[in-house]
Amino acid sequence: MPKRKKRGNSKASGGSLTRSISLLRSEVKLGNQELHTRLSDLRDEMRTGFEQVCRYIDGFVKLHETLDIERRTRVERLEAS
Repeated sequence: MPKRKKRGNSKASGGSLTRSISLLRSEVKLGNQELHTRLSDLRDEMRTGFEQVCRYIDGFVKLHETLDIERRTRVERLEAS
């Protein structure tokens, strides 16, 4: 049977465990902050992109409304002559 390793003083290993947990918590907290920052940036980029698409669609609709008005005017002129 393999020999078991001796464990150190339980107080010392408990302190080490406490430090490790504390370090891990700090890293998780920093990771969460970074995640929130990146999500906020992504949200802003998506909002900007959505606004650009809406402006493009508005311009497209306006162009076709103008073309439709011009077409109707020409048809009315032809019918009147």
